[in-house]
Amino acid sequence: MSVADLPLQELSGANTTLKHFVDIIHDVAPPNKSDIESAVTKGNWSPKDIPAPFCHKTDMEINLITQFVVLPQQNDKVTVIKHMYCHEFKLNKSTVESLCHSEPQTLRWHGQAMNCRKAWQWFLEQLGGWQCRQYALTHVLPHQKAAADAGGSFMSNLTEEDVDKGFQFIADEAPNLGSEWKKVTWITKNVSVNRSSPIYSWPQALVDKSLRAIQTDGVLALPVEDFFFTLADVDLDVLDFAVRPIIKTMKTVAAGILGGPGSGKTPLARIIALCASRYWKRELGISSPASFREASEFDFFRGQPGRKDRPDVHDDGRLAEEPIRKMKGFTDVGCTMMTKERWGAAKFVQGQMRVFVCNDYVFTDALKQLQDHRSGSISYLTHEEFLDVIAPMFPKDTEDPHKMAVLKRSNILVSAGNCILFRRFTQEEITVPCLSMGASAEFLKPSSGDRYQQYRDTNVSMHPNFQRDVQWEADYVDAILNGKTPPRPGITIINSNAIRQLFHGDTPASKSSFAAAASHQQLSRSGTPPPKAPSAATSSNEPPAHIKQEPIAFNRKLSSLSGTIIDLDSPPPKVSRRNSAIDVHSGEILAEPAHTHFAEPVGPPSEAPSQGSPMDVMEEELHDPMDDLEKLLEEEMDRLVAAEK
Repeated sequence: MSVADLPLQELSGANTTLKHFVDIIHDVAPPNKSDIESAVTKGNWSPKDIPAPFCHKTDMEINLITQFVVLPQQNDKVTVIKHMYCHEFKLNKSTVESLCHSEPQTLRWHGQAMNCRKAWQWFLEQLGGWQCRQYALTHVLPHQKAAADAGGSFMSNLTEEDVDKGFQFIADEAPNLGSEWKKVTWITKNVSVNRSSPIYSWPQALVDKSLRAIQTDGVLALPVEDFFFTLADVDLDVLDFAVRPIIKTMKTVAAGILGGPGSGKTPLARIIALCASRYWKRELGISSPASFREASEFDFFRGQPGRKDRPDVHDDGRLAEEPIRKMKGFTDVGCTMMTKERWGAAKFVQGQMRVFVCNDYVFTDALKQLQDHRSGSISYLTHEEFLDVIAPMFPKDTEDPHKMAVLKRSNILVSAGNCILFRRFTQEEITVPCLSMGASAEFLKPSSGDRYQQYRDTNVSMHPNFQRDVQWEADYVDAILNGKTPPRPGITIINSNAIRQLFHGDTPASKSSFAAAASHQQLSRSGTPPPKAPSAATSSNEPPAHIKQEPIAFNRKLSSLSGTIIDLDSPPPKVSRRNSAIDVHSGEILAEPAHTHFAEPVGPPSEAPSQGSPMDVMEEELHDPMDDLEKLLEEEMDRLVAAEK
């Protein structure tokens, strides 16, 4: 690159006005660089401060921005190329000539002033020599020049510790920069002025980009890793009834969890999401921690595209206010789907587990009639009754084909009072089983529910048995996906209602609830209607049988006492621990087998109430040995639960 290559032209007519002009002087004696640099640094360009031709030929009260390049010649002289710019107003030709030591020239703009100014700076950079410049295409501070000359950028010469320290400094200070003005002043001071700053001399563009990234990430869904719960924390009845089929189809089917507040919907959704994340990380050989994203609107998922090993959870939102097309796309786990959002799009990849959670359901009359059913029993709702329950989940006036598209792509679990409903994914109009849970339908074990409350109180520490639970969960998921019998949890109650039924009696036992559910699913697939169970969907014209209600002490038959004398003064016999229902060696509390009948009321159902039986006078005084066994079992259960914690 030489002087002849510069994009310059001579000044035209006498009426020419301009802001940029160039003065080129040849055969100049080599200058004293230190004196000139000292004067230029102070902003002095008058003839009394700088020797000619580096100064302005005439000292005028005009603010000029001046830069120059000094090139060596073969005759030991130098050529000075001086560029001057008046940014306030245009100068006429005579004024420009009075400021230059030679014939002034101007830039050849070619109708593109901005691009030509950048090109001019590029030309000056390519000339080399000794330069005193006011502008540069790339911001390089004097102390950075040595690093740049040695090879690589300024950042490449920093240690990893210095880089981490700088980015951490930016992250800590970003929340304090509430306006653009504060951000600009903060960047200028820390990058160019404050030498003790961890980001001193960092590229300004990099700092600005970092601040914008922090602001953007602050309003988008970020991965959550510190949720230390597993499938081992789920109530066993809920695990068998609903979570197990959800896990079995998690590669192609979404999950929906509906219900009122306090039932454990959010922790259950997170547990399912993290379970899927841990599975895919094992399958794909990814070593990073399991995680999920959670947001109340689909728009917040647009920050990063979805990943198989990072499920997404739509929680605390109003699905009815979202377009139905977004709900259908979100639940289509078997395909890669995108939803259009305000500032872009959210992308969900094929095989990525997706869960939606909401409170939008109706406690219909059909559900109210199910509340009094025996704990552990299974009833059924018709397809129409189930649609009435989940109707608020869909946008208003949503047509049935759109509803069925969502039901085809998702398993839906509903918590309603003291029962839970689970509808498996299908486009068919099937009846929906409902499992009665007793006092209330809660998705987590009592001890896990307490720990979740501690988590909400910012206690996010990992409990001692977490790694053991993670390993059990992995074995459980692998067994389900491979069609094998899954392992049972460690210390658990196989039937949470068994002890109450054992000691306080109940209606005669029917076949196992879960066996009934499996039979119903098989009948539903075959097209044969399920048996009519006492539920909101069915009613009977037969009058209810009268059952004599005895006090607790007489809930069991006393046939063994027939014809014997009861000694009220003698203490009851102690019940041996060996005969209790606790297997100490296995660490498991066992319920009665499914074929065992629970205790029945005294006498036939049609028997009239007792009228002055001699035994009635001793109701409160008779000591029942079974009460001791019940107390013993409860104490042992408390001890085992405390040991597990």
